[in-house]
Amino acid sequence: MKSTSSCRLIAAYPGRNTYLYFESLFEFECAQYFWSRLDVVDVQTQYRLTYVDERGVQEHFFDLRVVFANGEVVLFACRPKDRDRSGDLDRTLKNIRNQTLRFHADRCEMLTEETITEALVYRAREILRARKFRNTRNYTRLYKLLKEIGKPIRVFRLLEEFGDEGAGWNAMWNLIGDGLIEHLAPDDNSILTHTSWIRHVEYHA
Repeated sequence: MKSTSSCRLIAAYPGRNTYLYFESLFEFECAQYFWSRLDVVDVQTQYRLTYVDERGVQEHFFDLRVVFANGEVVLFACRPKDRDRSGDLDRTLKNIRNQTLRFHADRCEMLTEETITEALVYRAREILRARKFRNTRNYTRLYKLLKEIGKPIRVFRLLEEFGDEGAGWNAMWNLIGDGLIEHLAPDDNSILTHTSWIRHVEYHA
């Protein structure tokens, strides 16, 4: 949903009765990536803090504030790589790390499209979509089938064995999101397709 005010995007926080405001599409895509991760417990946007440079007291708004399940808090500046050619943002982050970061978070980092790739964004979107239509019976049956096969298999073969392609894709993305299916990809830029290789990952309580 686009806004006509200062922000460019408004999006519903998955699973919560609230909305978050984003200044760019890339910032929203980074949020989707963190929403899809099981080790993330909270995401906030437009987190404000101050620092001092040669011009005096300045304020900076971090695009994302992410809280992880282990208690770590990280502030992220989300910028396509070519948006900071001058190095201004990098200098701002260095000042913040040296001055006020300890009062707000454990770390602050810059995220670019080299870190949050198109493949990671696609994966996150599919996981978030699948969670909306999660079916426990299909989820359990597909995982059991993959365990019985016991070796890597191409996606289309698994879906044939499962017998329902739509339900199978949904169950598969939920299992991937829960860390119970591994995509045997050559690199992080590979997108899951019908011909991709996957295998089950043992569940440990």
